[in-house]
Amino acid sequence: MRHFTYAISIVTCVSAVASAQTTVAVSGSPAVQDTTIRGGAFAATNFDGGLLATKLSSNATYIRHALVDFDTGTTIPAKSGIQSATLTLTVHSGGPQPLRTIGVYPVTRGFTDREATWDTATVTTPWTTAGGDLGPRAAAAAVPNTPGQHATFDVTSLVQAVVASTGSRHTRLALVDVDSLTSAAEGYRDYYSTEALDATQRPTLTIVYGRPATMVPNFSHVFVIVMENREYTDVIENPAAPYINRLANHYALATNYTAVAHPSLPDYMALTSGDTFFTTDCSGCIVDIKNVPDAVGDSGRTWKAYFESMPASCTTTDSGLYAQKHNPFVHYQDIVGNATRCRKHVLPLTAFSTGLASNTLPSYVWITPNLCHDMHDCSVAAGDAWLSSFMPKIINSPAFANSVVFLVWDEGTTTTGGGGHIPLVVISPLTPAGFRSSVPYDHYSLLRTIEAAWHMPALGKSSTATTLGEFFR
Repeated sequence: MRHFTYAISIVTCVSAVASAQTTVAVSGSPAVQDTTIRGGAFAATNFDGGLLATKLSSNATYIRHALVDFDTGTTIPAKSGIQSATLTLTVHSGGPQPLRTIGVYPVTRGFTDREATWDTATVTTPWTTAGGDLGPRAAAAAVPNTPGQHATFDVTSLVQAVVASTGSRHTRLALVDVDSLTSAAEGYRDYYSTEALDATQRPTLTIVYGRPATMVPNFSHVFVIVMENREYTDVIENPAAPYINRLANHYALATNYTAVAHPSLPDYMALTSGDTFFTTDCSGCIVDIKNVPDAVGDSGRTWKAYFESMPASCTTTDSGLYAQKHNPFVHYQDIVGNATRCRKHVLPLTAFSTGLASNTLPSYVWITPNLCHDMHDCSVAAGDAWLSSFMPKIINSPAFANSVVFLVWDEGTTTTGGGGHIPLVVISPLTPAGFRSSVPYDHYSLLRTIEAAWHMPALGKSSTATTLGEFFR
């Protein structure tokens, strides 16, 4: 008698150092099918509906393999970053040896539990090799003989391969006794099957997927380009911004990204130190706090910030189309208070071309267009046109390889999320083409992503932010 209880439990959690992680426990029919196959005199017998069993013997009639098929095609999103996968079986009974080593092998041919035998995968399909078509051993564990005890196997690599596959994404596996053989029949073990009345005793595959902070790529370069004062709908799908929308469609787009404050300067501070600090666009206001340049330097990497229309390095006051409120670096004491450091690292945008041409750009590159080209004083079309002439210089350069460009706006015009619903376009050869995510992100998420990529400590409120790890292969 088959008990059709479909038990998939899903738990999603977010930690201070990781993006959203989902735990799925796949157990019970129809998500799982299983059976035992037996050799020799029983090679044509189907044993579905009973206990699962493993046994080793020099006599084929006594050999038993357990086959289990977990539906990871409909329960786990394709191409998910599998962090861990654990197979758990509950022992029903066992032979006299207290422990037997049981191996887990991928089954490379689909089978039907009510039809599979030692010789056949289905009624019409024989195994290529009697006893099941098996790939290389993926895991092994010492299994006890005490009823009710659990046998657990780390099958992470097996599930990773299955979920990444372009073919069937069912995780099919065989349990085989791989221990020593000292007599004709050794090490019998049997386990509760998916037909067990007690759901806690059924075979279970527990999978944790997502992309933790440590899985953000170790970028060669990070480029941050900050535009101004536009809501998401002002830019995305706007015919006045054809180039930006081509970038979003070709690379990746965060559709639920928000700024954290109004006006501009607090958002720039959030992007570079994890907090807003100021409530206005105050000229000359300074905070003595650790910032991204400090962390980048501590990690052994380099940084420079480039500002269009800045009249001279480290300019701290407004000048024409250059605005100090769009330059967070002149608001940090350990930068602006060190004239040499500031003049060396906070530069007019004209200096960018030199580094790009010589392939000597720093690891962390900040770019602020002038008040027209960032859309603050001019139209969306004007900003789009500027990007269409500027961005290809980066994308077509050697510096783009294994790198990322975060094209983001400082704030919108509403109070959504604190600073408005704004676009974030993630441009990288490491992003799946056309990827879009509706996961909520903000400026602290962008900062946390850079910190995670380079294993830097979290600054301020970025410590509780979700990384953009899902945007990268």
